[in-house]
Amino acid sequence: MPRIIGTNPHNRWENEVLKQFRQQLPVDWVVMPSVGWTLMKEGRVRDGEADFVVLAPGLGLVVIEVKGSKEFKVDEGGAWHRLEPNGSWQALKQSPPQQAMANMYTLIELLKEKYRWLEFPGRFAYLVIYPQGQTSDLGMFDESTVATLRHMNQLASRIRTALEKRGSTSLGQRLTEPAIEKIIDQLKNRKFHVVRVDTGEEAADDKAKIEQLTRQQFATLRGLFDLPKVAVMGPAGSGKTLLAMWRLKALIEDGQKAIYVCYNKNLANSLRHLNPDHAEFIWNIDALFLGVCPQARVPAERDRVGQFFAEELPGIVVDRVSTLDKYDAIVVDEGQDISEFQALALHELVAENGTWAYFADWHQDLYGRGSGTPIGAEVLFTLHHNCRNTIRINDAANDFAKKSIPSMPGMPEGVAPVVEVARSQALRAWELAKQWAGEGSIAILSPYTLDKSAMKGEKGGHGLRLSEDVTELGAKDTVVFSTIKSFKGIEASVVIVVDLEMPGERVAFTQEDLYVASTRATTRIAFISSRSEVAEFLQR
Repeated sequence: MPRIIGTNPHNRWENEVLKQFRQQLPVDWVVMPSVGWTLMKEGRVRDGEADFVVLAPGLGLVVIEVKGSKEFKVDEGGAWHRLEPNGSWQALKQSPPQQAMANMYTLIELLKEKYRWLEFPGRFAYLVIYPQGQTSDLGMFDESTVATLRHMNQLASRIRTALEKRGSTSLGQRLTEPAIEKIIDQLKNRKFHVVRVDTGEEAADDKAKIEQLTRQQFATLRGLFDLPKVAVMGPAGSGKTLLAMWRLKALIEDGQKAIYVCYNKNLANSLRHLNPDHAEFIWNIDALFLGVCPQARVPAERDRVGQFFAEELPGIVVDRVSTLDKYDAIVVDEGQDISEFQALALHELVAENGTWAYFADWHQDLYGRGSGTPIGAEVLFTLHHNCRNTIRINDAANDFAKKSIPSMPGMPEGVAPVVEVARSQALRAWELAKQWAGEGSIAILSPYTLDKSAMKGEKGGHGLRLSEDVTELGAKDTVVFSTIKSFKGIEASVVIVVDLEMPGERVAFTQEDLYVASTRATTRIAFISSRSEVAEFLQR
């Protein structure tokens, strides 16, 4: 398996390509997903992102662009088209090879400038991969720069061919291990980024530090996995969900029949997207119970739905337990949101000597369903530190919610939360999103659904688009909108909260909602309201 440097992409087809890279590429090759760049030239800021950069010692550097289209073509004039779901052909403003080539030349020039290389030490090329795509004719276009569905088992040879067509063997041999390490150092540390605001680079560095500290915390908790029935209590940002997923993966690798169960549908969807190899083991509790009891029918009356899922459906599950093949292990997350009836029914689905891991935070009981007791646990562990948010964000969350949760030792100071009054909250949200684009995933949160929020009717702004699909969090030029409740358990690098009122004025926005919203951002957060007294409350 090659050396992978960076996190898994959010895009489905980029993840599929990465999976193939892991299986096919030589062990001495290096794969870097999602390599972004920003530069200032002639007073203008330009930015871009290569889906992958592959470094092959003795061969060269390849910039790879991944496209999810099923069918595409190149017309006689050299223009590229993709087939739309409605059967029509859509002409592309910039062809994928042009996009990949532009990224390639930019990265090569930046590397040359950084290290004062007169020439790049090796060959360089680009490749466009269509994991599910096919085409009948590329016209006069160079086929060595494109890989389609039929090439998915030949990616190593396609990369070699692309490089071999771009220079002599002796030129390729100049890409030595020391040169590769220099290139890695630049690309992984985002040194190419020109800071758009005074603290942009620091924010990017903060994110890396937080990820390192979180991993250190996990290492100290490995002993937890030696016990069969454990509860883990901890505040927002203490790493419960990541630890729960780590536990699930260890159980699966051990060959056990195990599942992860949470309350929030969006959280389950997000985790399935981020962990495609374990997606089948991740469930939201309502979907799991309906799957166990397919004969159960959700009431048509809206006022009965809540009671049905919290009490009636768990009872039906318990009645069927004797006919079910039980699980070796169940990992429960968001235990504070799961009713006592649901927790007891879940516990009944675990084999007699099976594993039960229960994660909860009673301070985030937004629905008032939690029992306050870690059902089924024999040993209780408590996490005390916030290892998600920078110190300044954590301090603000503590102040808002009248809590005293300490930051994990070593956490970066970070930048202060932004609190503003805006006549047009949507306009200001788009301005901030554009200003902070390039620093990671961005989410806009509200106590209300999109059609009742300040973002109603907003499809995009400043070259960014708005999506309600949480699986698109972190996608290029995309901002995800969510209610605060639906974003619980999820995090983003940047969070912008709109429609803020005084906590407790309305049922939709309580002190607990403010706390949850305040703890979703890893490095930057902004609070926007149309009311000055709300801003004064948040700034005190």
